[in-house]
Amino acid sequence: MRFIHFRLVGPAVIALAFLIAGMATIPYYAVARVDATLRERQETLVQRNIALWVNDLEFSLSAWTIWDESIAKIDNSFDFEWTDRNIGASLIGTSRTRFVAIVDQSDKLIYWRTEDSVKSRGFFERGADAIVADASVLVNEVRSKEAGHTPKGIPDPVKISRIEVLGDDAVLMTATLFQPDFGTAKLKVDRAPILITAMPITGSLQDFFGTRFLLDDARVSPLTQVAPERARVEIAVDPAGDIEVLSWRPPTPAADILYQSLPLIITVGIALLAAGFFTLRISRRAARMLVARERQMRHAATHDFLTGLANRSLLQPTFARLAEKGPLVVACLDLDGFKAVNDTHGHAMGDELLKVVASRLQAGTRDADRLFRLGGDEFAILMPGRTVEQADKACRDLSKSLSRTIGLSRCEVAIAASFGVKSVGSAETTCDAAIGAADAALYHAKSFGRGSVVIADGMGNASSAARPRLKPVVAASA
Repeated sequence: MRFIHFRLVGPAVIALAFLIAGMATIPYYAVARVDATLRERQETLVQRNIALWVNDLEFSLSAWTIWDESIAKIDNSFDFEWTDRNIGASLIGTSRTRFVAIVDQSDKLIYWRTEDSVKSRGFFERGADAIVADASVLVNEVRSKEAGHTPKGIPDPVKISRIEVLGDDAVLMTATLFQPDFGTAKLKVDRAPILITAMPITGSLQDFFGTRFLLDDARVSPLTQVAPERARVEIAVDPAGDIEVLSWRPPTPAADILYQSLPLIITVGIALLAAGFFTLRISRRAARMLVARERQMRHAATHDFLTGLANRSLLQPTFARLAEKGPLVVACLDLDGFKAVNDTHGHAMGDELLKVVASRLQAGTRDADRLFRLGGDEFAILMPGRTVEQADKACRDLSKSLSRTIGLSRCEVAIAASFGVKSVGSAETTCDAAIGAADAALYHAKSFGRGSVVIADGMGNASSAARPRLKPVVAASA
């Protein structure tokens, strides 16, 4: 705070000193340097926020693409009815995705589905062939990653996304590689099918990102039309492949202070102390505003905007810090019945439900525990200093809490939550390995019915070839 304040006040103080000494030079270089530094910092934070937002949406697709049954029903022997029900209808019904397509090993379109409400919109009315042609660049990039991709255990998603603008429509397009998870199905050849999705962005891009990241006078336009003094981040392309950028008016506190102070210096030269005090007050206010805005953007980069919980970017550093201090238990959970709420009552009620779930999780955990929203209806809890038995009881209590009827603004719903639990006894265990083991236990818990808790017993790290042994513990559902 003091350092920023000094850099803001410095040019004004120098100008006053030069005025007293008879030197009329104005430190434009210093002003430009301070404002350029602040502009670069804001551009970096916006770019990281957009990348995290896209990454969260990409990660949510892994439930459909990293799945043995998808390989069996799409790659081994194409089953249209299964694909339409479990991929097309499921994705459109449980997420904001409104277009789904699949290309086979030779990149030939074998399936597509468009949600009825968007068929008349400019981007979607062109038809599946045109949309898939737009996504060919993404498909090629996924293929290049696939060539050197040799996963062990449950694989990481192989995906790529971009925002495409057509007229007034802005759509996030994503290409994701289908992969087996537990190896019960194998690919016929060394190339897998690819899922292509398109998610319309609500409203205009400038309103969507400008409001989300607190940007002043946000606009989306071709790079060639952006004035040099505006901050910018490349965010989209048009169908011709030309780059579209998000630009905004960056904060210029140093220049503002200088321009506001110049009239005072000229007209009230005899009142140097009063002018200096006035400049100091303005600079302090500007410094507080900058620090507050930077804190807001840093918080937005590391926390889920819907529930306020920490997001995936904080998971690994928090895990490493807690694992060094002693025993640690990792719990992964997702909601049973969440899809039905979205299907029946709409996504607005689904979002409201997620907020209530986050509140109940916070109320049911200790101050020492750490909560994360991984994406969609998936959450993780880090429980330092707890034994497996204690963590098991805590998960059971949370399951009971979440199974109580939840009153939303327009309806009442009943859900449950399944848990996968993994104990970490050594700091040598990686975060990915622990989360992978807990996630595998969670996957197994789903087979025991609503509100189940499964403890991963003897989990290896993520690179272990052996499947983990799982110990089911089924919690009573309310």
